[in-house]
Amino acid sequence: MVKNYSTLLAAFLLIGLFQSCTTTSGIPPESFTQASAPPREVLKESLFNDPNATLSEAAIQLLLDGRIELPDSMRIAIYRYGSTSTNRYYRNWWYDEEYLKTQQSYQEALSQKIASVDRVQRLILMPQLMIDQNPNITQLREAAVRLQADLLLVYTINSDIYYMYKAFKKDEAKAFATCEAIFMDIRTGVIPHSSVLTEENFTRKGETDISIQEMRKRAEQEAVIKVLESTGNAVFDFLSGNK
Repeated sequence: MVKNYSTLLAAFLLIGLFQSCTTTSGIPPESFTQASAPPREVLKESLFNDPNATLSEAAIQLLLDGRIELPDSMRIAIYRYGSTSTNRYYRNWWYDEEYLKTQQSYQEALSQKIASVDRVQRLILMPQLMIDQNPNITQLREAAVRLQADLLLVYTINSDIYYMYKAFKKDEAKAFATCEAIFMDIRTGVIPHSSVLTEENFTRKGETDISIQEMRKRAEQEAVIKVLESTGNAVFDFLSGNK
C-alpha cells in the first residue's frame, strides 16, 4: 500500500513538473498590447538657420519626430518656378494677348480648387520681381515672409508633344505635361506636402487650327490645364485633411 502511494505521489510530481515546463504564467497573451507612441512635439520655429550649413543630429531628430499645425486661417503665396514650356509657341510672348490669357487660365486652373478650402483666407501670387532668376529655397521662404504668407506653394511645369507619335499621325497630336509642386510651412521651413503629377492629352486637327503647329500648341496647353487642375486637387485634399 505504501509502495502504491509512493508511486502515485511520484506520478503527480512528474505531471506538475511537466506542466511547469510547458505553460507560462502571468498576463494572458490577449492582454499584451503595443505601447502607444508618445505625442509628437509641435514645431513652432525653423531649424534651418543657415542655408549653407548642414543640420545637426539633434535638429534632424526633432524634425523627424515633430509635427506642424496649420493655422485655422491661411494665407498662401503661390510662385511658379521657371518659365512655362509653352512659351516657345510665342515669338514675343511678353506682350502677346493670347499668351497672357493662356497664363491666366493656368493660374486659375491651379488656384480655383485651393481657394475653395474653408481655411484659406487669401491666395497671393508672388511677383517675379521679388525673386532672382534661380532662387533657392531660403530666398523663396524669405520672399513669402515679406508677403506675410503662412504657406508657400512652389510649382514648375514641363510639357511637350510625344514626337514619336506625331511622326505617324500628321493630323493628330498627343501631348503630356508634368507639374512638380512643393508646399512649405513658412514658420518652420518644413515641406509637409509635395507632388509630381503627369497628365496627357490627345487631339485632332480642328476647324480653328490654322496649322499643324496650332493643333500641337492647343494639345499641349490642354495637357497643362489638366495637370494644374490635378495639382490643385492634390493640395485641396492635403489642406482638407483627406490625405
